[in-house]
Amino acid sequence: MEETLEAAAAEAVFDVPRLLGAWEGVLAWLKVHAANIIIILLVAWLLGILSRILIRRIAAALEKTHRGDEIAKREQEKRSKTVWSLFGVTLRVVIYTVAALMILAELGINITALLAGAGIVGIALGFGAQSVVKDLLAGLFILIEDQYRMGDVIEINGGAFGGTVEKVSVRTTWLRAFNGNLHIIPNGSIEAVTNYTHSWTRVLLDFGISYEDDIDTAAQVIKDTAQKMAGEAAWEHVFLSTPEVLGVEKLDDSAVVLRLIAQAVPGDQWKVARELRRRVKYALDEAGVTIPFPQISVSYLKGPKGEGRKGMTDGSVYGYGKQDERGRLDAYGDGEGE
Repeated sequence: MEETLEAAAAEAVFDVPRLLGAWEGVLAWLKVHAANIIIILLVAWLLGILSRILIRRIAAALEKTHRGDEIAKREQEKRSKTVWSLFGVTLRVVIYTVAALMILAELGINITALLAGAGIVGIALGFGAQSVVKDLLAGLFILIEDQYRMGDVIEINGGAFGGTVEKVSVRTTWLRAFNGNLHIIPNGSIEAVTNYTHSWTRVLLDFGISYEDDIDTAAQVIKDTAQKMAGEAAWEHVFLSTPEVLGVEKLDDSAVVLRLIAQAVPGDQWKVARELRRRVKYALDEAGVTIPFPQISVSYLKGPKGEGRKGMTDGSVYGYGKQDERGRLDAYGDGEGE
């Protein structure tokens, strides 16, 4: 037993130089790599702080450009905070991921295999969820560029969908049509957007008068009526410019068309247009200006054997019927007349 203990003690004494050599190797490795690891962690930490500060300042600068009333501004502030927080998280994940890979490389771990595996997984996910990625990217640009927001009236893809925006998320847009239908549209499928309530809108109205009426008189009546409405307390807040009559827009078959324009608050242009039409109609009636409407002239020609022949100047097919004793044509051909 004593011999065994002595042998173990001798072996331990014999391993001391080896242990010292290993410790020296550890110290040498720490001198070379520990400093690099500390520097990597410190730089990653500083970059994370700088990214948060930068994103907060960008979000604060963009909030100053928000449009609409207080409710809309608060909604846009919440949306911008969501978007920029998402950017901040993504940026920090990238920073810390790169830092972790650099630390693994310092520890002597081959990260090439890790990167190759991550690449394969990324490719698989890309093929399987490319439509989702497309929707997310498109949604981010919609939110960042403020193409439309909740409450806006828009048309998507040349009128394929239209209505009021009820919800905008990173992946989808919820659109309530005027007939009440709700359209949920993936953002990646949106190619073109027409926004009828962005920043300002224009009221554009055409009024037709007869060729016998004086153009200048009618234009002055329309202009005075519109400007009087724009000056009223109940309506002045919805007009962004003074209404103007541009002049003769076109010469139709039965009317001279005059065009009126005015800028209005977004969302109120339809209400303004309806009221302007009503007022201008009454004003033109009071001024004795005629608003023409399509008319058809019908001529009655005496046909063979005493039958009446009905002809229409618009190119319709002639028809035949019987005439009564006063020469009037019975359209039904039964020969009865008043």
